[in-house]
Amino acid sequence: MKERKGTFWKILLTLLILGGLGYGGWYAYGRFFAEVPQEGTVFVQSVATITGVGAAGVNNRYSGVVEAKNIVKVDPDKNLTVEECLVAAGDKVQKGTPLFRYDVESMKLSHEQLLLDILGLENSIRTSKEKVETLNNQLQRARENKKYDIQMNIQTEELEIRKKEYELSGKRKQAEDMEKALDNSTIYSSVEGTIRSVKSADNTSIGYDYGVSNEDNAYITIVAGNDYCVKGTVSEQTIRTLQEGMPVRVTSRVDDQVWMGHIYRINTEETKQNNNYYYYESSGEKASKYEFFVELESIEGLLMGQHVYIEAVSEETGKNANVLMLPGYYVVLEEDSAFVYAVDSENKIEKRYVTLGDTDDENGIFEIVDGLSFTDRIAFPDETVQVGMNASETSFVPENLDSLGDNTGMEPSEEALGGPDA
Repeated sequence: MKERKGTFWKILLTLLILGGLGYGGWYAYGRFFAEVPQEGTVFVQSVATITGVGAAGVNNRYSGVVEAKNIVKVDPDKNLTVEECLVAAGDKVQKGTPLFRYDVESMKLSHEQLLLDILGLENSIRTSKEKVETLNNQLQRARENKKYDIQMNIQTEELEIRKKEYELSGKRKQAEDMEKALDNSTIYSSVEGTIRSVKSADNTSIGYDYGVSNEDNAYITIVAGNDYCVKGTVSEQTIRTLQEGMPVRVTSRVDDQVWMGHIYRINTEETKQNNNYYYYESSGEKASKYEFFVELESIEGLLMGQHVYIEAVSEETGKNANVLMLPGYYVVLEEDSAFVYAVDSENKIEKRYVTLGDTDDENGIFEIVDGLSFTDRIAFPDETVQVGMNASETSFVPENLDSLGDNTGMEPSEEALGGPDA
């Protein structure tokens, strides 16, 4: 009997202990882990990648080449021969500076030959018209069985007359142009500038700089004025980080020379299609590049065709403009605060409260003053994201872009909806 009572108390004690442990565990779970899902992964990206400033969190550096703002091309008359070119690549010219001179002697011979050709065509046309008149008289007196042949001869002569009249018109135009050329055998520059290239006898352009474009196929190419610009190329992934009017710094590739300027045009209408303007993403897909143009404060020390680097800078300091500008659809606005879903030190999603600065309403972009850095990773804040979820970094672009702007109170522009850079 005593043995049974001892067993009973042992069982009761064991149940009480287990019950206490179970209650304590449930209380701890509810107190500390209730908000943490036990499964689920959310895709994240680095802020540097999203904002297009590169993995290190510094501004992108773009390749550029120095070009002229205004190009004038001069070609001689294809029917005339150039006797002498009076300028060379690199020469400075003024408006009215002689560029080249036609071969006057050969022009005179050609003009005399044209006059003979014109005279011969005029005589031939007159003869053909007289023949048509004679055939018309024969047609009126001819028998029926002969009229068909006469009519065919008349049509043939009239066709020859029209052909000769067309040829005569061309010859007269050539003669008029040649007469003008004889009176003005020297061709002068219409602008002030620098001779960029002169085509040699073997039809190849000889330029004074090492960057003459293959498109300079004119006989003489003149850089009008003294204005240079820098043409840069930007990928479709990072083009939204550039804006017209943005201050930039242009740096030489071979020394420490620096020029300041600003972007005055971004060509988003025309995509460069040749292979030199394509690069491959990690997925193997080709991405296009676009051109943008920089106006410089000074061109001293620059050479046409010179290759340079272009970087965005702060207008006040002239230093790299590493301001963190985050697309608004990553920011969740509360009544008096704002946060993003960031990755903590344990690779879990957390609410990271941030301090906002200026807002670009047109493009739907927030300046993040504090609370987030370029090296942080964040998630797109849709309804599936919860605090405590595991983070998985990938080149993920949100699919549910219809809801963009709901969190921020702004409607992102089409450029802002282009998605993060891959």
